[in-house]
Amino acid sequence: MSTAPVKFLIDEQLEDISAHNLREAYSLAERRGFFGAPVEQYAEPGYGGRVLQVLRYRVQQQDQS
Repeated sequence: MSTAPVKFLIDEQLEDISAHNLREAYSLAERRGFFGAPVEQYAEPGYGGRVLQVLRYRVQQQDQS
């Protein structure tokens, strides 16, 4: 059984901001120009047993005229 063909693709660019704690991650995000809630937020194992907090933001597409 096969799946139906995809009618369109969502073309979005995402940027990940990561740090060892949420306060630092949000601070880095603000310095990069991202404000508000991220599209996705999760924790992943880092080096040395430390956990990385990852914030994923959608990059605003600029119109090329």
